Amino acid sequence: MGARGPSPKPAELKLLEGNRGNRPLNLDQLFRPEVGVPDAPKYLMPGAKKAWRRLSIELVRYNLISKVDRDAFAMLCQTIGRLELIEQSLMAKQALLLAEGKDPTDALVDTTPNGLRIQSVNYQLLNKEQAKLHGMLKTFGLRPDARASVTTAIRAQLQLFEGGVGSSTAKQESALEPRGFADFE
Repeated sequence: MGARGPSPKPAELKLLEGNRGNRPLNLDQLFRPEVGVPDAPKYLMPGAKKAWRRLSIELVRYNLISKVDRDAFAMLCQTIGRLELIEQSLMAKQALLLAEGKDPTDALVDTTPNGLRIQSVNYQLLNKEQAKLHGMLKTFGLRPDARASVTTAIRAQLQLFEGGVGSSTAKQESALEPRGFADFE
């Protein structure tokens, strides 16, 4: 069973809204890894590799993936690849039935030795993979209802001025400036 009630708000958002609950906010323990595409595992099937290339571009664009997401993203892409294989198998069976002049929806049904009609194994696998994919898409904010609850990763800070991080004036100034939400009062 899933979590009940609305998804919790990130601590940064609570701070920006004014922390109406007046509970202490711990802004030092937030984990926001740097944005980046992890390297693809070698075991990915061809459909999963296509999904990896297609989705990784968009996830980086919206700051929704980092190097630490490799395994979760691999599972998502493998599920997409398996779903593609199952769909192709069902379509091939439907095409065969159509060529024989039979009803193509029979590809979704098997008959037991007793004569009972049940869902085919491929159709059951399709439903299970779709359910898994539905949950995994939420993890990366790839469903419309999940976009509000996903927090983005942090992009690497670019150097804006000539002084840079290595100069002594930049080090003195950076000691006084806040580095994150936790340093603001």
